[in-house]
Amino acid sequence: MRPSVQEQLQGTCRILEDVVAPCVNDPLARTLLDGVVANLRMLTAAMPGVAPFLRQDNQATGQLLAQLSRSVSPELAERVALALATPEPDVADMAALDAHNHLLRELMAEAVCSAQLTPEQHHAVVAHMSARASRMPMRYVATAPSPSSQVKN
Repeated sequence: MRPSVQEQLQGTCRILEDVVAPCVNDPLARTLLDGVVANLRMLTAAMPGVAPFLRQDNQATGQLLAQLSRSVSPELAERVALALATPEPDVADMAALDAHNHLLRELMAEAVCSAQLTPEQHHAVVAHMSARASRMPMRYVATAPSPSSQVKN
């Protein structure tokens, strides 16, 4: 498809930088505009990695949930089993991959609160979340000033 999503995002960045930015004189508005452009560029670069990330994260989260389900309430264990029995969405269906990921993360959040989890299970959850964070394809550091930097004496 032409223009591709990435090409459309790049074109939007060029318009914002070449046409809009020169007209923005307010420092805060310019900082926010720069942040929007940086975010669009990050999305452009990250997009190809999102579906593979979600697929891998769904698999890893599912495996961990299967282990944790032995130590959670029967009701939660049943919901985990139902979610794990659902076929993995097609990698081309981003909305379905994201929805499945959201469901698994909700179940994980509930499981983590279970009083019956062992220290080893808690450790596995922390390791899983750390590994997940390190693989996340969308990483953006805001360029907007914090509210505390706006305080004037």
